[in-house]
Amino acid sequence: MIEVGDIVFQKTSGGMIRKVDYSRIGLVLERYQPLGSLPQFRVSFTGGSPAWWESRHLHKIEEEKNDA
Repeated sequence: MIEVGDIVFQKTSGGMIRKVDYSRIGLVLERYQPLGSLPQFRVSFTGGSPAWWESRHLHKIEEEKNDA
């Protein structure tokens, strides 16, 4: 689940296949979810101004878990 303050990558869409674009990293600034629709997030990606994205176009960066 993506929340405000998370670091995300942008997913590129090419039909049915979605790939993560590891060169586009951004910070989630705001969340907006109108009734009956997908949540939308205002994200500031490096080298650009903040824009609104649906959650399906974003990939949250997860921390690695070490079992050591």
